[in-house]
Amino acid sequence: MVTSVGADDKPVGMTMSAVTSLSLEPAQFLICVDNRAKTLAAISSSRSFCINYLREDQEAVAVAFARSGENKFASFPFHAGLGGAPVLEGTVAFVECTLEAIYPGGDHAIIVGNAVHGEAFGGDPLGYHRGNYQRLPKTSFVGNDNQMW
Repeated sequence: MVTSVGADDKPVGMTMSAVTSLSLEPAQFLICVDNRAKTLAAISSSRSFCINYLREDQEAVAVAFARSGENKFASFPFHAGLGGAPVLEGTVAFVECTLEAIYPGGDHAIIVGNAVHGEAFGGDPLGYHRGNYQRLPKTSFVGNDNQMW
């Protein structure tokens, strides 16, 4: 879920189907946003956004922010992050970004953000696969602790 704050200082946000880590040095993320989305206008004007990684029991948050409409934040606690973008409470993690660039991508804008602050709280993330929200299977490691396959 990506959040920002509009020119009117009102919080905006939308559910994302994909967020991509772009670079480790500098730490950057890539998101793609519909050209008609209020969130795009907010990111462009505020030059900041927050990527909120939802916990597996936060499906209601994902559903609410997948719809267009006003006052999505009324039912979900949040606080303003360092750059002003809303940081949702109870997430698995969040990453605050400053806007690096916006590129055209058909009917979407490709947004590159520089990661400036984040925290990971633990817990299991909410997944989305084949049109449904899902709990991700628990991972077990085989072999030594450093081996992931």
